[in-house]
Amino acid sequence: MTQHTPPSDEQLVAYLDGELDPGQCQIIDNLLGIDPAMAARVEQLKRGDLSFKPAFDSVLDQAPTERLQAMLDSLPSAQTPTLSRRRFLAVAASFAVAGVVADRLFMAWPRPEPGSGWRASVAEYMALYTPQTLENLSTDPESHIAQLSSVGRQLGLPLSPEAINLPGAAFRRAQILDYDGVLIGQLTYLDPRHGPLALCITAAKNGAVAMATEQRRGLNVVFWSSPTHAFMLIGRNPFEDLQIMARSAEKSLAV
Repeated sequence: MTQHTPPSDEQLVAYLDGELDPGQCQIIDNLLGIDPAMAARVEQLKRGDLSFKPAFDSVLDQAPTERLQAMLDSLPSAQTPTLSRRRFLAVAASFAVAGVVADRLFMAWPRPEPGSGWRASVAEYMALYTPQTLENLSTDPESHIAQLSSVGRQLGLPLSPEAINLPGAAFRRAQILDYDGVLIGQLTYLDPRHGPLALCITAAKNGAVAMATEQRRGLNVVFWSSPTHAFMLIGRNPFEDLQIMARSAEKSLAV
């Protein structure tokens, strides 16, 4: 900043916070005496400090202040800023803006078509699975039994390693997901030829439905319903392979 370069808002905030050296402060003092627009801007920044406070007090109360300061402390001393309350409020405001941007990105992400329901949502995240997603999961039989028992209890459907066995695929994990308040049991498998696949189970809304096929997100899907539960088997396997697996699961999981 020189006598001929107007100070930026950041410099004016630093001036208000007493963070400039005496020479820089004197320059701004001189400019304020001859530049009404700058004087008005400084007054606006002063008032902005007051309006920030009630808006961001709750944010500051919840902010990980100690962790942020620890991160700042880890920087070389020449780069380590001092967080005044005005500066910290500005940081809090930037977090709020970042949250809005993230929300817009989420809204712009491809969403399942209206009315497509839970199978579309399952396909959205199954499209991201790779063999590496599952290869390091536990293969301990006791762990698998415990997972299946928990998922089966929440779904009201007895699950055992024998009942959920799929020909040609190795079971890797059972877990519960939530889709708009509806529980979905996800049983994931790893096929050495075609990669990850999943057998997903939820409560049936329309009673028994005959087995059918579809494609979603580049994945093949076989789906059907019993009187009490809806099922879908999804993966990169050919439809013929998935249908063999699905018929095995339909028979063993019939209630």
